[in-house]
Amino acid sequence: MANLNPLKYCFHGQHSRPRATFRTLPGIKHKREVCAQCYEKIMTERTKKKK
Repeated sequence: MANLNPLKYCFHGQHSRPRATFRTLPGIKHKREVCAQCYEKIMTERTKKKK
């Protein structure tokens, strides 16, 4: 049975967002799904650290 709740909780940002906006963070061992808003923040931080 599928989860019919249209919202999903983003543990990174501590808020609920629509399921369709969630994206999986790239990683080898741990796969985490965060909302698109938090995804953008995390990816910009990662690119800043690389430079």
